[in-house]
Amino acid sequence: MVESNTAGAVVVGVQPGQAHDVVGVAAAVAERFSARLVCVVVDPALLSAGLRADGSEIIEPIDPDTADSDPQQLPDEDMRVIRDLAAARSVDVDFVSRVGDPSHALAAVAEERDAVMIVVGSQAGRRRMAELLTGSVAAHLTHQQHRPVLVVPHDPVGIIALQPSVAP
Repeated sequence: MVESNTAGAVVVGVQPGQAHDVVGVAAAVAERFSARLVCVVVDPALLSAGLRADGSEIIEPIDPDTADSDPQQLPDEDMRVIRDLAAARSVDVDFVSRVGDPSHALAAVAEERDAVMIVVGSQAGRRRMAELLTGSVAAHLTHQQHRPVLVVPHDPVGIIALQPSVAP
């Protein structure tokens, strides 16, 4: 468990290039709950194969022909955007990298951090509703654990931008 002077955390699933949409909403929620923002990037092309004697994780690619076993990381630009969004709301932010099934990884981080909520983005394009009903990360999360899940639309139409609260 991570010690913090805030109450719980808001866990948000982040993909490269998606930082602004989803994290902006997650930062607003974290501010509202006085919670830490925990940004989780999950590499589904890799699996955890257990732990070594020293406690470090053994990571293997799903495709045996792939030599890369380094988990996907967020680009520096996305990390900068996330830090700026969090700072605008006076919210502390952590970055976590995981491998495997995204819904399992997000649920595990939410449990570890005692999250008040999990925030994920919807899929872009016409597949949104089909993904939500048949196999999205959000749908899996809502059926696998007890925390609330907030699904943020990708590139929503007609939404009012969430601005940091300003005292009068």
